[in-house]
Amino acid sequence: MELRRAWLFLTLLGCTHAESPAMYGAISSPNYPQGYPNQVQESWEISVPKGFGITLNFIHLDIEPSENCEYDSVQVMIGEEVGLTLCGRRFDGFSGEPLPEQLFPSNTLRIRFTSDFSNEERYTGFSVIYTAVDLDECKEPLGAECSHFCHNYIGGYFCSCQPGYFLHLDNHTCGVHCSENLFTDLRGQISSPGFPQSYPENSLCEYKVRLVPGYQVLLAFQPKDFDVEEDPSGSCLYDSLIIQAAGKTFGPYCGKTAPPRIESGSNEVDIIFQTDSGGDNKGWTLEYSEAAIPCDHHHLFEHSLLDPQKVKYVFKDSVTVTCEEGYELATMPANQQSFQSTCQGDGTWSRLDLKCQPVDCGPPSGIDNGHVAFSQTTYGAQATYSCVSEYYQLILPGSADDTLRCSSDGLWVSKDGGQDLPKCTAVCGVYNPSQTVDGKIFKGKPANLGQFPWMVAFLEPKRGAGALISDRWILTAAHVVQGVEEPVMYAGIIDLRGRKHQKPLIAKRVILHPQYLQDNPDTKKDFNNDIALVQLCNKVELGVNVAPICVAGSDEGMFPTVGKIGYVAGWGKTESRERSPLLLYTKVPLSQAEKCQELAVEQKFSFTPNMLCAGDNTGHDSCSGDSGGPLMFLDTKNDRRMYTAGIISWGLGCGHYGVYTKVENYLGWIKETMENAEMEESGERSGYTCG
Repeated sequence: MELRRAWLFLTLLGCTHAESPAMYGAISSPNYPQGYPNQVQESWEISVPKGFGITLNFIHLDIEPSENCEYDSVQVMIGEEVGLTLCGRRFDGFSGEPLPEQLFPSNTLRIRFTSDFSNEERYTGFSVIYTAVDLDECKEPLGAECSHFCHNYIGGYFCSCQPGYFLHLDNHTCGVHCSENLFTDLRGQISSPGFPQSYPENSLCEYKVRLVPGYQVLLAFQPKDFDVEEDPSGSCLYDSLIIQAAGKTFGPYCGKTAPPRIESGSNEVDIIFQTDSGGDNKGWTLEYSEAAIPCDHHHLFEHSLLDPQKVKYVFKDSVTVTCEEGYELATMPANQQSFQSTCQGDGTWSRLDLKCQPVDCGPPSGIDNGHVAFSQTTYGAQATYSCVSEYYQLILPGSADDTLRCSSDGLWVSKDGGQDLPKCTAVCGVYNPSQTVDGKIFKGKPANLGQFPWMVAFLEPKRGAGALISDRWILTAAHVVQGVEEPVMYAGIIDLRGRKHQKPLIAKRVILHPQYLQDNPDTKKDFNNDIALVQLCNKVELGVNVAPICVAGSDEGMFPTVGKIGYVAGWGKTESRERSPLLLYTKVPLSQAEKCQELAVEQKFSFTPNMLCAGDNTGHDSCSGDSGGPLMFLDTKNDRRMYTAGIISWGLGCGHYGVYTKVENYLGWIKETMENAEMEESGERSGYTCG
């Protein structure tokens, strides 16, 4: 009877026709209810409408049994996975317990029947009825994965959200509108959506804090009120909280450890909270407040002092910035060493274009015949002076040394604060002892080049000589240059025949002693004050062949005594009564003044205390053409130095005693004349040319 009812039910099923997937049906093995054939592999696809599951009710199961059903079997396949495998004699309609209904939560499945090579006992196979069953998608374990609420209906389900939330486009997850939150009060509180309840998944929340300029936003989290999902590694790949302000990013933050207090440094802060699709965390809450924006002053106003001095400066604070000693404001008017600066609303100082820069003294002034060495010209730099050669010496003004320093006033000063520059003055009387001085002018011996580097030859209009006493002044006899404005002179030579290869010295002025009587030199009997100075247009370059001689009385050891041997040199007449083209020199002793005075009285010449007497009756003497040349002695304190004590003036015949102008008596006039001339020269108009 039961078998007939089953067949009747199957017959009724077959009479139903629908274009949509069937809601029920029946499937049986080949040749059912007779024994199934050998070597069979056959499958049936079952499909019901979406939103439904499938129940299988096996009303007959008679399949050759085997371990793991490896001989013959019927299988239920869901996709490529095996959902159920059956074999054996379970129920044939007459004996055995029928199998319970099997529910498969899928709207498609496949039934596969397999037999091997033998069915000796004539097993009859299987018969199964399938039925479409409405699924409750909102009931576990199916789970519709709705964020908040799930609603089931026949053939499907739908999700809905709590008030204040919206359903995302996936129709499953709920979110909140949290991207237009603006906070402008100076203080406030901000929390994640739903706090302290669980925050929504798949949400991107943005909170904007905007305060007035000049104030920064401070953020403070409560340690117990922070709970944001983190991944197993402890990173913030799932959910994260990020703070952004003034180009800086704080975070991301997650987990249960609250972020530290944040000083944003800006009046504009963005708080970004992003969540994924999972988790059940309560979120976070924070309090924000305002503080005046600080201005960093460290390393900003370098080399300067701030008044008032504070550990911290904030918005609207004003300071006076004063440059340290040795520094100045290059872009400000002269002598202005300070300016006002104010802390601005963006954390910067006003007037940042003003900088304290080192005072620049500019290149130090050079000096004649000298060098100045320096590497920098700013405050504290040093400039060291030296002379070009050993024939010059550095003369230091006051208590200064050879080094000047760039001062805070922008001036090069010495250690005592003076601005006077050192001077390179000629080293006088440089004497090389290897040059032996012996011989005679009258019956004289030729001099070697450089033996008397101070000798100057006067050739026109009168033959005579002179001596360099500096790099620009020549000392000679007044009667040699009397009435002469542009004498022809040469220095640094010993043979006048080679003068065409030399440049003559150019006189700027010829100065005779004011008390010298300018009568006829040929008949002159009074040579008192027979001394003159010649100033050159240009300084001569000193060296081994051109150098000045020292002047008697200008230093200790330069006072000759009677009997001391001196030397004279010149290009005057020799014993042959002809002028020598070569520089000749000889040795003469300083004699008692009475010797010359007696002879002068006899010949009606004037001999005064302004004259020296030198020579003897041995024939060593100066002669005509040697006038103006120096009477030279070695310094008793320094045997490498010579000085001139006299000027060849007149004589009582050649080869006997000679009379010389006593230079010591004219030191004051020499110094005053040279200083006045140089002072006058410094006031001359620009562009003046000499000669």
